[in-house]
Amino acid sequence: MPPAIRSLFILAAAALTPLLTSQGADISPAVPKSLWQPVLDPGAVPHPGPVTSMNPFVSYTHLGTDFGFHGPAESRLVWSEGRIGADLTGLDAWAGMWHSLQGLAASTAESLDFAAPYPAPVRTASQPKITSIAVQAGGAGKLKLEIKSSGEDLLWQHSFTLEEPSTAPLAVPVDPLALRRAKFLVWTAEPGSRISLGKVALGVESTSTGVDDFALRASFAKLARCYSQGTGLVRDRAHVGHGAFDSIPASGLFALATAAVSSPEIAIVDPDDARRILHEVFDALSGIKKASGLLPHFVCEIDGQHVIHPRTEYSTVDTAIAYQGMLLAASILGEDELRVRILEAIQEIDFPALTLADGTISHGLREDGSTVIPYSWRDWGGESALVILLRGMAEASAPTPVMANTGRPWQGTGFIAEIQSLFHPDFDSPQPDAVSGVDWLNARRTLLDKQKRYWTTNSPDSAAAKLGLYGLSASESVTGRSYQVNGVDLANQDSLQPHYLLMAAAIDPNPASVQTSLQRLVEQGWLAPWGMVETFSADGRHYLPMMGSLNAGFEALGAYHFVTGAKRLNNAIYEASRALPEVRAAMKAFYH
Repeated sequence: MPPAIRSLFILAAAALTPLLTSQGADISPAVPKSLWQPVLDPGAVPHPGPVTSMNPFVSYTHLGTDFGFHGPAESRLVWSEGRIGADLTGLDAWAGMWHSLQGLAASTAESLDFAAPYPAPVRTASQPKITSIAVQAGGAGKLKLEIKSSGEDLLWQHSFTLEEPSTAPLAVPVDPLALRRAKFLVWTAEPGSRISLGKVALGVESTSTGVDDFALRASFAKLARCYSQGTGLVRDRAHVGHGAFDSIPASGLFALATAAVSSPEIAIVDPDDARRILHEVFDALSGIKKASGLLPHFVCEIDGQHVIHPRTEYSTVDTAIAYQGMLLAASILGEDELRVRILEAIQEIDFPALTLADGTISHGLREDGSTVIPYSWRDWGGESALVILLRGMAEASAPTPVMANTGRPWQGTGFIAEIQSLFHPDFDSPQPDAVSGVDWLNARRTLLDKQKRYWTTNSPDSAAAKLGLYGLSASESVTGRSYQVNGVDLANQDSLQPHYLLMAAAIDPNPASVQTSLQRLVEQGWLAPWGMVETFSADGRHYLPMMGSLNAGFEALGAYHFVTGAKRLNNAIYEASRALPEVRAAMKAFYH
């Protein structure tokens, strides 16, 4: 990206200066007062060539919404080489694009409040404001920007006159109080114009100060944007329709993250809103048909009922994530009656039927609800640990658990070594556990060191190496067309998953290095007001802006543990884990 263009979208990056926290326990680089949140960046995802139509599965805004072309000359729009061109020379016709700002275009009840753009339940005091709009455009003619309501009412407009050869970034201020029901951001090339357009972005004034605090708020906002208000379910990705593809584990992570950030030290959410969401999530999951007590991995809504999504499974690990997230949330919020109901649901799981001949626990059941999946949780890592703990909560005298003693996650995949510690503090101990005999803290830090050294060792000329960034884990690919699982044991990797950086942040012996990495993500635009990108290429040329809820949950909880640790604040999640007798009983399998 040319420096002149990047300067528009990353404001005051050079002005990032150390800021002493009020607790005096941590020095965190400050984020700029204003940052740009892209709405659309045509160069983010590599496209195979000039195209005039989009695949909706991989084409969405950076806000997790949809977009489309409009105007009598829309066939003249061409998406190529990271820009969208409109050559209307000699034509008495116009063309452009619309971008939904909140929800899908067809969801007319949803709109964006520029004065409080983060989703409910973020408190007013934690809300940023949208104070400007910018485009990066060149060519000759007139370019018009408009903000419209869901009913197509014109709320705001501004026109630019472009003259070649200038391609200067164009920004204009807006009054957030005048745009409290914005639905569409529309740009239009007027008749006779020849325009080449790059990024479209919103200028956001943040209430955050330190970069770690900013990462927590942005990550939580990303996760909350995937929540379908009032349903108790979180969409697997923000840009899909409500009820089309909902994630059970992400729903549990959202309940836990909401409870955690409602604590007085963080106060992003009001505790009453956190309680409401926890009950919504529990009620939704209680209404879903289970198999041997297991929840599905994904569900969809059919005739008003949420059922297992076709070609997916009833999953032990996703059930473990959902129930342990809700259990801890109930403890944090003092919801004792609900905690008992969650424990009863856990005790209904038929673990003997899910145990394979070697004593390991199956991944779950096929879509039919009866066929046991022949693969089991035997590898070392957090997924196996969470499933073992779930069985310990379900059965008073669970059999001796089985787990490999390698101390290395499969392929060196990042999230596998960290997911258990989003819930429980015990795996921060240097004491070897009784199941695998592994010192988890040492194993995790060993992996962290390998993660940090991967790019400088394997691709020293890459942008990832030069920026000192790291994270080989699991995500959608940079193109958005396939799922990938990366790891330090694999050669020739070409992309990074930044959620690992936050998941491992709390155990980093050098917290300042984490803050530096977060600062560099902000500078590159890969950590923006609506959270981290899903993945980015090691050469720095492309990134996937998809808002995936599972990784958003990992990011929000990882940021929470990092912030509370760096600032020496009370960690509500870990206190809940230590206080719950059912968790303590199950944890004896690992630490007597």
